[in-house]
Amino acid sequence: MKVVVLAAGYGTRLYPLTRHLAKPLIPINKKPMINFLFEKIAALEKEFTVDEIRVVVNKKFYKDFLNWKKRFKIKAKILNDGSMSPDDRLGAIKDMKFAFRNTKTDWLVLGGDNLFDDNLFGFLKFAKKKSPDPSIGLYDIKSRLEAKRFGIVKLNQARRIVDFEEKPKKPASTLAASCIYFFPRQSLRLLDQFVRQNQNVDASGRYIAWLAKKAKVFGYILKGRWVDIGHFNSLKLAEKIFK
Repeated sequence: MKVVVLAAGYGTRLYPLTRHLAKPLIPINKKPMINFLFEKIAALEKEFTVDEIRVVVNKKFYKDFLNWKKRFKIKAKILNDGSMSPDDRLGAIKDMKFAFRNTKTDWLVLGGDNLFDDNLFGFLKFAKKKSPDPSIGLYDIKSRLEAKRFGIVKLNQARRIVDFEEKPKKPASTLAASCIYFFPRQSLRLLDQFVRQNQNVDASGRYIAWLAKKAKVFGYILKGRWVDIGHFNSLKLAEKIFK
């Protein structure tokens, strides 16, 4: 298994903070938020085989990530997707495809701006049992009102996704999709098909919604707390929760 961390976004909702600082490098209690992910990956390596870690970044902040890698002695390959602004960004789906190139392996995909408690052990065991079908990590946010802000999933009794809707007016559940995915190698051909057929490849949720109609996709409900860093209030909340 290889791991890719998606860190090439521009975090425009956090301007002006992120005009000169990549969102995953924003300090949370004096530590870059992406470090929380790498602590989890390090723990996973004790139980699962991780052949390689790749971090996809944009050209604008590429040198900053190289400096971060050196400072914290991070064992990962930093991949520059070549974009310089929100206008020419590849988007999350093309960044995944960019990271997956020239490989025939299973992939754990993590969003570089996600903070969560779950150690992912249960998720990976679940996902491997469901292979060759892909799986995604879900959080039960327990509020229909809050659910209107997220990509919301409905599961059947087998935990297969039967409905996925971005920011629904009438949420079918309170299960929010986080940017935590497991894509077995056999499922990657569908990613190529999606990119060929779709122009809007920015939000990863669009791909999951499409994929759930084409194939089996399973959802695993993660434990503990989760903060999607999308606005200044979420930064304050993360500071409080992840001390």
